[in-house]
Amino acid sequence: MNAAAKIEVMDWAKFTAEDWFKQYGAYIQTCRMKSGNAPDTLGVNQIYWLICENNKGVALRKNQLMCQISDFEAEEVRKLIIDLKFSQRICDSAKVAVNLFIEKNVRGLSDRRMEEEFKLGRNCLKSMVACGGFYIAGHDKRLRIK
Repeated sequence: MNAAAKIEVMDWAKFTAEDWFKQYGAYIQTCRMKSGNAPDTLGVNQIYWLICENNKGVALRKNQLMCQISDFEAEEVRKLIIDLKFSQRICDSAKVAVNLFIEKNVRGLSDRRMEEEFKLGRNCLKSMVACGGFYIAGHDKRLRIK
């Protein structure tokens, strides 16, 4: 009996470029939770929902993000990030702006934290992050920005 292989297709229109990278950052955080032994052999999602059930009535923090992507989507975003970081088609000056855009969104860095880490002024960082977003949207037509 022949079983047809299921082919998954990435729906890049589901999120903006910023949101894809933020979701990837949330996915990485959930993967960190998976390391080690899960208590009572519950899956991470079950533990997460038990925590949410316990915290009903508590307001979400403004920087709290729920992971809404699958393993397949996370792998596609990871491939995109690797392609952008190591692409020979992107000039070095644009690569700096693209990397800042990726770092800000994947790691969820604040402006102050970016200033400290990258040793650049706030206005310079904001413009470079914006330029990185525009470059990614122009470089990869599947992605859109806000």
